[in-house]
Amino acid sequence: MYKNISKIDRSKAAGPKRRGRLLLYGFLAAVVLAAAGHYMFSEELETTFYHLYSPKVAAGENIRVVVLSDLHNREFGPDNADLLERIAALNPDLIAVAGDMVNADEENLDVVLTLCSGLVEIATVYYSPGNHESNLMYEKGSPIESLLLERGVHVLVNRAEEADIHRTPLLIGGLTTSTEDYEEYGAEFFEEYENSSAFKLLIAHYPSLYYEYLADGNIDLGICGHYHGGQFRFPVVGGIYHGDTGLFPKYNAGMYKLANGTIFVSRGMGGHNGLPRINNRPELAVIDINGRQETQ
Repeated sequence: MYKNISKIDRSKAAGPKRRGRLLLYGFLAAVVLAAAGHYMFSEELETTFYHLYSPKVAAGENIRVVVLSDLHNREFGPDNADLLERIAALNPDLIAVAGDMVNADEENLDVVLTLCSGLVEIATVYYSPGNHESNLMYEKGSPIESLLLERGVHVLVNRAEEADIHRTPLLIGGLTTSTEDYEEYGAEFFEEYENSSAFKLLIAHYPSLYYEYLADGNIDLGICGHYHGGQFRFPVVGGIYHGDTGLFPKYNAGMYKLANGTIFVSRGMGGHNGLPRINNRPELAVIDINGRQETQ
């Protein structure tokens, strides 16, 4: 009986080829997993862009707002030079700071003061404190508010300032109270604030204010932070967790249309609780507010 030599030879050759394919597939899988892991745990700053139309903005004009929140003493480059360079390149009309740029358990204010000294050279800065600044100011007697004012920052603690940008009157407010303290410290201010006919831009650190008290508030754009984008973000589901709300915090990142206005919730830029940001890169947000098209 004759042996089928060609069949035996092909069989012997198949082994190394199969092993080669398995090695290749394994290598590709490792590359994909490494890339996915790098992306999901990336701490690289991401610039995001949002657009809002308002008939209150003068015809043919655009107002650009850069939003910062929840830095928690983090630095992007020495003295936040990389962050300042990126913001300057965006050419904003104003910079809205939605609080928690510091940590309440750290008395050193060098990071936020150095950053704000650079920000005021780029555009007017409106800063509404978050819970960490409030803790420093009211519990520890920190001079952070006066030091920010000395550097030309407009600090808004339950008050508002008028501004005129590109032929458009604005009323820029800061609401610093939490939901628990709103009726005692914030309600009177907001009731007067929402009666203005100007474009109302309200910086309020806590998104939870819009769950109830401000849900029907007459504002044009609300800017919030605090939730850190829900810490862990997944497709469709969005943000997963925050210590204040537990699982699936409402209004955790991005823009939301409400009954009488729009709010934007920043994912923030840092953290303080030791939890990693998963699929949730630090965010530098840009909001372009467009007016009516000019008629020919």
